[in-house]
Amino acid sequence: MDNKPEWVTPAVSNSTRREDAILLVLCAWLLGGLFLDGYAHVYVIDTETEDFFTPWHAIFYAAFTAVLIWVGVIAYRRRAPGKLIDWFPASHRPTVVGVMLFALGGLGDAIWHTIFGVEVGVDALLSPTHLLLLTGGLLVVWTPVRAAAARGDASPWLPIGAVTGVTAVLTFFIEYLWLLPWPWFPRQPFDPVTEHGVGLIQQFLGSTVAMVVVLVTPLLMIARRWVLPFGAATIAWTAAAILEAAAFSQQARPVLLVLLGGLTFDLTMAATRGRSWGLTMASAIGPAVIFASFLIGARIDGPLGWPPEIWGGTVFTAAGVGAGLSMLQSSGAHRPTKLNQVSDI
Repeated sequence: MDNKPEWVTPAVSNSTRREDAILLVLCAWLLGGLFLDGYAHVYVIDTETEDFFTPWHAIFYAAFTAVLIWVGVIAYRRRAPGKLIDWFPASHRPTVVGVMLFALGGLGDAIWHTIFGVEVGVDALLSPTHLLLLTGGLLVVWTPVRAAAARGDASPWLPIGAVTGVTAVLTFFIEYLWLLPWPWFPRQPFDPVTEHGVGLIQQFLGSTVAMVVVLVTPLLMIARRWVLPFGAATIAWTAAAILEAAAFSQQARPVLLVLLGGLTFDLTMAATRGRSWGLTMASAIGPAVIFASFLIGARIDGPLGWPPEIWGGTVFTAAGVGAGLSMLQSSGAHRPTKLNQVSDI
C-alpha cells in the first residue's frame, strides 16, 4: 500500500516546457545582469579598490538566486523518498552542477575582489573566479536544450532561446577578440618582407576563428535534433551583438554586420531546405558575409593596408571554419528517435 500523502507530486522523468520557459526567462535576467556588470567594469568602475558589493553585482546575483530557487522548485515538485538528486529530472542534474559551480564562483569572486580589487579591463574576462562563473552559467543556460531533447519536443524555440543565451555568454567572454567595432585593423600597413604589422593580422585572424566558433557552434549543437526555423541565426547572433554593443563597444555597425550575417544564414537555410549540404553552406556563407561586409566598410572608410591575400583569406577563413564545424557536426549524425512528450502543466 502506498502511504504517500496525496499532496506529494509523483516523481516524473522530465520537466515541462512551461517550467523550462520560466527558467529561460530567469536566465535572460541573469544575462542582463552579466552585461550590465560588464558595462560597469568598463565605463563606471575607475578604481581597483572598489568593493565587491555593488548595484551591478546585486542585480546579477539576485538573478542567480531566482534561478537557484526555481531549479529547487522544479525538484521539489517531483520529491519522492530516496536521494535528493533523484528529485531532479535527468536533464536538470547537470544544471545542479552548474548552480554549484556558479555559487562557488560567486563566493570566490567576493574573496578575490577583497584581496586583489575589482578588475577594470581585459583581466576581468580572465579572472579564475569569473571563468568558474562562465562554466556554471553555461551548464544552467543550456538546460532547456537538454530538457527539450529528453521530452522529444517537436518545437525548437526553447532550444533556440538557450542557444541565444549561450551565444551571448560566449560573446561576452571573448570580447577582447570581438574586433568588428575596429575597422582600422585592416587599414594598418603591412610589409610582407619585414613582416611589419603582422601582429595585427595574426590578432585579427585569431578573432575571426574565435567569433565563427562562438556564433556557429551553438546552432550546430541543436541542428542535429531540430530543423532550424527561419530566424534562428538572426535572433541568436543579433541578440549577442546588441548586448556586446550596449556593454562594451557602444557602436551600431557591428550589430548591422552580424544581423546581415544571420539573415544570410537563415536565407541560405531556407533556400536549401531539405538538402543535406544546406547547413554546411549556411555555416560558411553567414560568417563570410559578416567579415566581407566588415572589410568593405573598412575600405569605404579609407584604403586598406593589407594585400588581397590577407583580406581575401580572412573571408575564406571564416567560411572554412564555419563549413568545417558543420561537417564535423554532421559526421555520424542520425535521425533521432521520437520520444513521448509530457504534459505542459
